[in-house]
Amino acid sequence: MDLDSLLVSIIGTALTILLVYYGLRTLKLFKANIAARAWTYISISAVLFAAGVVTFILDAVQPMGVVPIGGIMQTVGAVFLVLGLRKNYMFWASKDHFA
Repeated sequence: MDLDSLLVSIIGTALTILLVYYGLRTLKLFKANIAARAWTYISISAVLFAAGVVTFILDAVQPMGVVPIGGIMQTVGAVFLVLGLRKNYMFWASKDHFA
């Protein structure tokens, strides 16, 4: 592995760790109100997407055949992201969210 690929993998890993950290912190922050449901889904998607990215990085460093697992995790993360963004949109588009 050349130095450029290693540097990109290290930066990607650092960003992925930050994504997981803030995703988990956001999950702890919100409890159970209507707006929190959307951000709960978005935070779960961040954690799952980051886990999928980690599997791709691991497979790039040391091929282990975990690419399908990473793809599945990213797909499930994308589903949670769509759910969270839809809930967030529905909350802010409703007329009674300020009531």
